[in-house]
Amino acid sequence: MDEIRENFFAFARRLGVFAPLYQHAPADYDIFMQELSQDLDKLVDLGWVNRLGKRYTLSEVGRQQASEHLAGVRQAARLARNLMQPETVSKVGVVVHLMLAALKLPAAILSGSIGLFNDTADTLLDGLSSLMVYFGIRFNRERAANVILVLMMLLTGGLGFFEAVRRFFIPFESSVDWFTFLASILSAAVCLVLGFYQRYVGLKNGSMALITQSIDSRNHVIVTAGVISGLIASLLRFPLLDAFVGVCIAVLILKTGIDLAVELIRSRSGDASDLSHYAMGLTGKYDEFRQVQLRDWMLFLVHTHRARTRAALLAEASRALDFDQYPVLRAFGLGDQGQTQEMISRGIADLFELGWLDEDESLQVTRAGRAHMQYQARKVGRMMGRSFIEEEPLKAKQRG
Repeated sequence: MDEIRENFFAFARRLGVFAPLYQHAPADYDIFMQELSQDLDKLVDLGWVNRLGKRYTLSEVGRQQASEHLAGVRQAARLARNLMQPETVSKVGVVVHLMLAALKLPAAILSGSIGLFNDTADTLLDGLSSLMVYFGIRFNRERAANVILVLMMLLTGGLGFFEAVRRFFIPFESSVDWFTFLASILSAAVCLVLGFYQRYVGLKNGSMALITQSIDSRNHVIVTAGVISGLIASLLRFPLLDAFVGVCIAVLILKTGIDLAVELIRSRSGDASDLSHYAMGLTGKYDEFRQVQLRDWMLFLVHTHRARTRAALLAEASRALDFDQYPVLRAFGLGDQGQTQEMISRGIADLFELGWLDEDESLQVTRAGRAHMQYQARKVGRMMGRSFIEEEPLKAKQRG
């Protein structure tokens, strides 16, 4: 039962939730174990599992069911890996941009909005650029594809700027309806998701071309917000605002194109592109969350005397982060999480720097460390609507 339970908790640790909250809330842990026991009883009744005293084994039928389940998991993992390939992202970009252009072009023609028309033209070019990125990656010509992307971005910005300025001298009153607004809002939502997808895979694979496209997708979101402002201005009989929005959009595209051109020139001179400039804040926050969770969990190990020395703490943490021992995690391709020892070393160093751990003949939790655990217990207790029993022992130790 303990081994089966551990497989469930391994999923939480793999996602970064290291703190064993069940140790603080025995009632919840008992409920979980009761439900797990009931599920195992159902598997025994189905004939999928055999129970021999306190041990469980798969029957022949159960082994077949488990194999089919793992096969499905591996298929899902292969699909996920394919989605993380640069070529796949490029294909998705082609389809998405062509669909958005097909949606926005009729709206731009019907409304006469220069901002929306410029955005539509840029979307069409993005579909073409995604196609070029695909071939560039496929035939190892990614740099050439990136150069074309930047040139197209500069050309689009220049033409958009010319047309927007022209509207100041040749005013045109846009015709706006619900379809125009719907096309703009849907475009912004899709580009937001697409940009995140492109940026993540671009950073993961070191693809500057995909990062360039992600920046363009981000620009589309800003552009669409401006277009909607221009459409609202047209409803309020202030059509010149649409021309002003068009100028802003064009300037934004030009600025982005110039910045990327500078990056291309720098990389050509032999300097490696610094992709850290394009790191996503969300993933950074998630990595920091995992690090904090691991640090607090190691503090808990010392507090409960499961680790009395640095070597024991390192060994316990290494075992807990060895996900390759869990079949389902291996099938998902999540067995190796990378940088495990760096995370553990940083966590131990943080505990000493924060003054939460002290080391004499053995590791000891300091008064500040116990106060931190007490604070965490209260915070989680408020979130879950109950008091955790760890709070009183911590207070007693603090008084001692």
